[in-house]
Amino acid sequence: MPKEKVACRVTSPPPAQTEDEINQAAFEAAMRFAKQVQAPLWVLTDQSTRESVTYTRYTKENILQYMQSPTTNEKNLRNASIYMWDCSSQYRRLIRYYAGLLRWDYIVSPLDFDKEKAKPDTFRKQYIKVHNQLELMNLKHELNKATEITLRDGILYGAIWQNKNSFFVQRINPDYCMLTSIEDGTWRYCVDMSKIPEKKLSLYPPEFTTMWNAYRSGGEKYQEVPLNITFCLKADETTLTYSIPPWSSTLPMLYDIETYKALQETATKIANYKILGMQIPLNSDGTPQVDWPAAEKYYQQLCSVLPPYVGAFVAPMKTESYEFDKSTGTNDVDTVSRAEEQYWFNTGTSALLHGSTISNTAGALKLAIKADEEIMFSFANQVERLINRILKNIAGTLKFKISFIDTTRFNQADMVSLYKDAATLGVPGAKSAYAAALGIHQANIPGLEYMESELYDMDSWQPLVSGYTGGGTGNANGGNGRPVTADEDLDAAGEATRASDANANR
Repeated sequence: MPKEKVACRVTSPPPAQTEDEINQAAFEAAMRFAKQVQAPLWVLTDQSTRESVTYTRYTKENILQYMQSPTTNEKNLRNASIYMWDCSSQYRRLIRYYAGLLRWDYIVSPLDFDKEKAKPDTFRKQYIKVHNQLELMNLKHELNKATEITLRDGILYGAIWQNKNSFFVQRINPDYCMLTSIEDGTWRYCVDMSKIPEKKLSLYPPEFTTMWNAYRSGGEKYQEVPLNITFCLKADETTLTYSIPPWSSTLPMLYDIETYKALQETATKIANYKILGMQIPLNSDGTPQVDWPAAEKYYQQLCSVLPPYVGAFVAPMKTESYEFDKSTGTNDVDTVSRAEEQYWFNTGTSALLHGSTISNTAGALKLAIKADEEIMFSFANQVERLINRILKNIAGTLKFKISFIDTTRFNQADMVSLYKDAATLGVPGAKSAYAAALGIHQANIPGLEYMESELYDMDSWQPLVSGYTGGGTGNANGGNGRPVTADEDLDAAGEATRASDANANR
């Protein structure tokens, strides 16, 4: 059979793209691929959606009165705390000290693990999925912010923004919120939707629009925030009826510090003043020997040459210069310092950590820090339950949990040593904890190991000489004998001995 002729249509090639067009197309493709979740701070087309905040400067008496009825004065105590956060360097430093103690190092382990039923491929995929979620959450950054807010406000009412590439927690105005229940050991809350204008709904996660529509259609203004976006932390979990800043009781002391500063400033100004008196001599019958026009002339001449803070007067009585500096030592000048040290004492925090010159030993300071760490470890347990609630919602039959290890800014070296010894003895999980204590995320270990062995060939590197790879060289000073004790482990006698170098020839 004769072959059919097929008509061919010749098309011209598409016009060549310029370099700028190619770059723009690549940029748009990258943005579509890695689109980040965005929470607007205000509606650009409506200036009225920008929030303006004003706080009242409460008095010391107000704070003491509010503390008597904390349930009805949550808002007042919270606002007073926020005001002091902005105005008092001592209060801000106190909260940031506690919020910054924890390093938020963690390990991930399976829940209800049965070795006989484990499927390696399924296990690996679910393990990677969980770690991807934790890496997406950027825990060290988000939890540090969340801790600061919780310790400042007494509670964090948070709402989660999340997509495949981004995660962060938005603080919801606590004046609109109220605790409702405890689910899976974590706090749930509702929001008064009548206080959120419709034009501001875009400033909240999409679930808030659903809540707002439910309020408008049903009339119930208090709408509970869906569990999947709830992120609520409470500073004091022992009280269910109210949530106040944990250091509310120290707020009146901050007013004392400000009062002492004002008094000291006034005293310093007064101490710079001086008065000179000009005496008009009198006759035996009390008649002035110098007439008033002449006396006034000399008085005006004296006033014209006097420096600032020096005054003058004329009187018929015998007079002399007067000074207003009544201090005879350093007691008056140190009033503010003593008030600040007393403030740190009442907060339960060592004043040495905040610039005090009070005499104390490094050993006592170390014990004080340990007491502070215990406060934050209990808070970390609350956060751990919250993160694990989020991990339970990840699809899959296998479940994993996160465990924060007790590393802080001050005990990291001790914890690294602890986990290193445990890893040396082969304790399961100790290697992961050792890496976490060093600041290496568990999820990064496989990739780092591959890079070092395959890309950089680090296996061929010569190890540094140490007690593990060669003969020892004695103590830290290069001699023989016991290793030198760390400064923070010395008692008062040990510090004096080191300062005098009494053991130099032993």
